[in-house]
Amino acid sequence: MPRCHALLFALCSFAAACGTTSDAAPTAPTTLAPQPASPQALQQQCVATMTRSRACTDQYVPALVDARARIDRPSGIAAAVHSDRDGVIAQARSEWDKDSTDEMLAERCQAIVAHLPLEAQADVSRAQQCVAQADCGAFVACVMPIVEKHLAN
Repeated sequence: MPRCHALLFALCSFAAACGTTSDAAPTAPTTLAPQPASPQALQQQCVATMTRSRACTDQYVPALVDARARIDRPSGIAAAVHSDRDGVIAQARSEWDKDSTDEMLAERCQAIVAHLPLEAQADVSRAQQCVAQADCGAFVACVMPIVEKHLAN
């Protein structure tokens, strides 16, 4: 959840908890339409998630290979993983080492943010919540369903 939305939610929750001294009947809460996050905020959230993925390389890369195999993207990876999972992971690890530099992560996130539909912004926020997981296993378990969802699209 973008920080401005979190603040708004907290303020609304605080106001609701405080109640009122009026004898008037309470009114039904109104819902606000989600507001798009700024490209800068999305970029920061994306880079933080990718950086955390890099810090958890040993758990992240095998999970990413398995996710790609489940949806067979790129085509043929499912068969390759079935016949030589360790080899595919080693190759992916080698590619990841090159593709996970600060510069490459920033560029990848710029491309993601530039083409991110509004409805997918919630996934960026959910991924940011995964970043807070202290344990790499918990982080990968949290973020991989989001990654797999977007790989499948």
